[in-house]
Amino acid sequence: MNSRMKNLVIKIFSMTVLFSTNVFAGDAVLKIQGTDQTINFARKALLARKDVITLETSEDPSYPNRKMSYRAVPASALFEKIKVPVNATIQFQCLDGFSAPIPKDQLLSTSADGSIAYIAIEVSGKKWPALKPGVNEKSAGPFYLVWKDPKKSKIGPEEWPFQLSGFVVKESIEARFPNIVPNLKVASVGKGFKVFLKNCFACHTMNGEGESKMGPDLNIPMSPIEYLGEANVKKQIRNPQDLRAWPQAKMNGFAEEAISNEELGDLLAYLKQMSTQKVLKK
Repeated sequence: MNSRMKNLVIKIFSMTVLFSTNVFAGDAVLKIQGTDQTINFARKALLARKDVITLETSEDPSYPNRKMSYRAVPASALFEKIKVPVNATIQFQCLDGFSAPIPKDQLLSTSADGSIAYIAIEVSGKKWPALKPGVNEKSAGPFYLVWKDPKKSKIGPEEWPFQLSGFVVKESIEARFPNIVPNLKVASVGKGFKVFLKNCFACHTMNGEGESKMGPDLNIPMSPIEYLGEANVKKQIRNPQDLRAWPQAKMNGFAEEAISNEELGDLLAYLKQMSTQKVLKK
């Protein structure tokens, strides 16, 4: 074996050892990928920051009806060195592959007039409770997007992504997914589009566009408006089990606190409009 090959083997071995050491050390890493750089935040480093606080909440949708206490840092602080263009979107990513856009103005807000996003950090050796004891024994860790005063900005349950692995800054939703944008310029349809992005796009595609495949497409080959009708679509959104009793169902209902009756009407207006804008891809 020549010296060049020996050096290559040594280098690969060293990288393998380093990688293995990091993995077995169990120090989870939160990754934020901007347009020009990527920053990794190790769990220990986050817990050692000066801006880490203890955040207590009784409004956590992942742990309903219980008071939770988290060690957390402001989400905005982690983006201080990340370039986020004006028209960009920020996409969260989770360990199970779940990924969806989240409004950057909300995520990066520091105004006490609205909700403030925090990254909760699960302390190694002190796991949070299981998400669903007996069904899903995993906790929401190692990182979890939580909110201070979530009611101020009407933060919905889909905006609390757990088992978080990081964020990616991407181009605008309209540029990435042009076929989800309604053509009809009517106020209710435009408002419904925003309701869809906030509450539905995390799990469903529209006209085959979107990154999550947890639920069925909401327009092709048929819109739920067409095969369920408006009244039953409302039931599906409020409580899916009222329409189809299925213990293994993943979709949770949306109470009026999450989607008001007016917003629900706007969402139906958007779905009706999109049923006339089908894009059947080959």
